[in-house]
Amino acid sequence: MLGSPASSLRQCVWYHIPADVQGRAVSLRYALSRLSRPAARRAFGRGWLGACLAGALVSLWIFGRDHLFFITAIWLLCVFAPVRIAVEVLETRGPRMRRELQRALLARPNRYTTRDDVGLMVETLFAREVRLPRLALPDLDAKVIDAAARVSDRAFRGGEGSAGILRALTTCSAVLQRWVGVIAAGEMTGSGWTAPLAAGSPDLTEPAAAPNGAGPPALWDPSASVQDQWVSLRAVAGLAALTKTLTAVYEDSTDAPWAGGGPLRALAEAAMDYADQVGLRLDGPAWEDIQGVPPAAAGLDLLGRLAAAWLTFCAAPPPAPRRLRAFVELLAC
Repeated sequence: MLGSPASSLRQCVWYHIPADVQGRAVSLRYALSRLSRPAARRAFGRGWLGACLAGALVSLWIFGRDHLFFITAIWLLCVFAPVRIAVEVLETRGPRMRRELQRALLARPNRYTTRDDVGLMVETLFAREVRLPRLALPDLDAKVIDAAARVSDRAFRGGEGSAGILRALTTCSAVLQRWVGVIAAGEMTGSGWTAPLAAGSPDLTEPAAAPNGAGPPALWDPSASVQDQWVSLRAVAGLAALTKTLTAVYEDSTDAPWAGGGPLRALAEAAMDYADQVGLRLDGPAWEDIQGVPPAAAGLDLLGRLAAAWLTFCAAPPPAPRRLRAFVELLAC
């Protein structure tokens, strides 16, 4: 044993640790690895600052204002600063931790057991399958990963399994086809697409609104400014990436290629290229529908509501959990 490599020793020790302890350790490492994202670190920093301020106020209440300088120094230098510095270190350490977890997960047959497993697999498949267009903002990849993980976790942990993933991805592809088709028609005829008034969610007291909260969002308006059109085009690119990621999750979970996977990937790639073409005013061919895309049993009203929910989520500052939950619950209808 003493002469074995360090990795073999680590695997042997890990094997004898109880499964529940292993699960908690993996969850902790995965949560720490997610702090490699700038948005996650900023959110943690705000929360940690609030916790430290609350602790300092409680200390002042207990020991009195005569110890103000001492209490401030202790909380700032000995509590807040070390943890904040350690979190910033995860910007470089976090991706390595995530790659180690992904390699271990890929070697297992049951890769979609827990929420953390689903999140790791979605991140792995997104990195393998998706390359976002130039028009996309830096935070779009994290939003697509979060959405795909939430949809997949709901399907696997809700009992639907791979069938739930298939239903969700075919519905997303139907929304994508409708959206890109409207954009292509608007480029020639000037027609647009406005979301239905009932595009809200049970969790949101108001209907789905435009990014500025003025009313039902214009899913596409050919007469709008370039900046407003970019909001819709980035949402289209994100929906295409979500469709492609869910296709990869479905094929990986069934451990078999799917006949509809090729057309759906072609649709997603064409939609992302077309979003760049329209948004950046590039010369290119007119939009052509992709043949062989599996149909979805969804009416035009539901497609509009889903597009509005997705647009609102993509336009909101990250992480926007309520907006994401609204889209996922609408997708499950």
